[in-house]
Amino acid sequence: NSQSLLSVSQFVSVMRILPYMKALFNKNKLNQAIKITLKPSLWLLGLLSSISILSVVAVAVLPISLLLKCLMAVTIVCSTFYYILRDALLLLPWSWQTLEVNSGGELRLMNSRGQQFAPMLDATTFIHPWLVIINLKNPIEGRGLLKMRLPSVVLFLDALYTEPASEQHRQLRVWLRWWKHGSIDATIQY
Repeated sequence: NSQSLLSVSQFVSVMRILPYMKALFNKNKLNQAIKITLKPSLWLLGLLSSISILSVVAVAVLPISLLLKCLMAVTIVCSTFYYILRDALLLLPWSWQTLEVNSGGELRLMNSRGQQFAPMLDATTFIHPWLVIINLKNPIEGRGLLKMRLPSVVLFLDALYTEPASEQHRQLRVWLRWWKHGSIDATIQY
């Protein structure tokens, strides 16, 4: 009788770890696709604005000519304004709107124009529980010096429309960290 009780407990143990074993053997298949629709991020807006204000203050106290200070301040403000429009408020035509990872592990991005891209991940992609920065490897078509890279995807937790947002964010972080990405030579930063 104790022999059969041990068998039942072993059976229960095996049944508990079975989903994990299945996930281990299906390493190159996702159970479900990850689809994230982005929305404007107030956290990113605040962060970019704060950095811009601090940079302008740092330039203002430098012992250089007033004209040079004004030029540097205008450059900082214009650059910040561009990145706020593109990454925080998602108002520019090339702002990312949708991020999707299909069950085969392929990343797809769509911008405000409706253009879709299937970029490769760069090894400098940053993963943190409240922030993910996806740096993309493949350039937009161009010649010589006109060759440009796709803009990074900056995902604060408040920039997700999907419900529950934290679960989609977690699934994306797990995919970025553990999926076998053929396009990455080095390890992703975390």
